[in-house]
Amino acid sequence: MSAYNFKIIFLSDMHLVYGKKFLGIDTFNSFATVIDHILKFHSDLDCLLIGGDLIQDQKKESFNFFESQINRIVSPKLYARGNHDLSDSFFSKLDAHNGKFSYDNWEIIRVDTYSTGNIYGQVNIDNLNKIAKELNKVKDKHFILYMHHNLFLTSSPWLDIHITKNKDEVLSLISKMKNIKLVINGHIHQETKVEYKGITFVSSPSTSIQFTSNEENFKLDNSFPGYLVISLNRKGDKKIHCQRVEGSFGVPEKNPETY
Repeated sequence: MSAYNFKIIFLSDMHLVYGKKFLGIDTFNSFATVIDHILKFHSDLDCLLIGGDLIQDQKKESFNFFESQINRIVSPKLYARGNHDLSDSFFSKLDAHNGKFSYDNWEIIRVDTYSTGNIYGQVNIDNLNKIAKELNKVKDKHFILYMHHNLFLTSSPWLDIHITKNKDEVLSLISKMKNIKLVINGHIHQETKVEYKGITFVSSPSTSIQFTSNEENFKLDNSFPGYLVISLNRKGDKKIHCQRVEGSFGVPEKNPETY
């Protein structure tokens, strides 16, 4: 097995709120602590993927704080737009790489799931077909797709209504693409892993609040904030580690209202 020489960090769902806690959590503190942790233990990262839902309150102070923290990491950064990312101009400014990054024989490509005015996700199938044609022309590359919304049910009915609505069509098309090794999403604030037709699908915990799995109604989990560390090699092998970051960020609300 060749050495793992390509490292990706995926973090998601900051939900920044200025001047107060969000559902019991100080999201400014938790996000800054996650960035501290990445810089301390993974300063050798080659690419940072940000999975969306950056700003909850849409305040200037929150946008400024996000940029100040994310700019502490100098590696290339790619962004998926989440359902709470309402500012077209802010997201366009961040999206310097147009959602794509190449490293050695790996290619990382964004699949847009943002649906204007909706919490659920929706993928433009014409755009996905263009990605499929691009991938199927290449034989010597390995591919990673990343997005905000999930493609698999979570067993939490309140959350599953906000899934990617055309997930079955999307999964069918992705499963026919050549050399797809990994698909990553945020949105569901918890770590999951599904193997489907030879492709690994994973989700990331949030840098803010965590959702309890297998719940009929909205419920928060006491787990610490986290992110994914993904190590890759030239042969197409991958190692995925969910990293939790300890700290004093507040106490999740016991009977939260859906936000």
